[in-house]
Amino acid sequence: MQDKPDNSPFHLGDILKKIVRKGGAQKKALAGRRLAQKALSEMLGPLSPHASVASVKTGVVTIEADSSSMFQELEGFQKEKLIDTFRAAGLQVREVRVRLAQK
Repeated sequence: MQDKPDNSPFHLGDILKKIVRKGGAQKKALAGRRLAQKALSEMLGPLSPHASVASVKTGVVTIEADSSSMFQELEGFQKEKLIDTFRAAGLQVREVRVRLAQK
């Protein structure tokens, strides 16, 4: 937090409001990630153990693939279907990024 211009102390209530708001945003992000993971798992079916949602941030879903072949499948052939799947699940997605998971 930044100091107030007049250098007066912060009120505890103001600090707590900011903490609560941030906690709410984190819960919302976690819910979005869970929703995206469920949609991804349903789309991939038996291949779902080979990919996971790493993050969901401001319209961008990042997926980690556990192998180069899964990476290529998602990045090269399934990208538009992924976007459509996430949108159908209720997520506001404008981009899907796929990366190879670090081992």
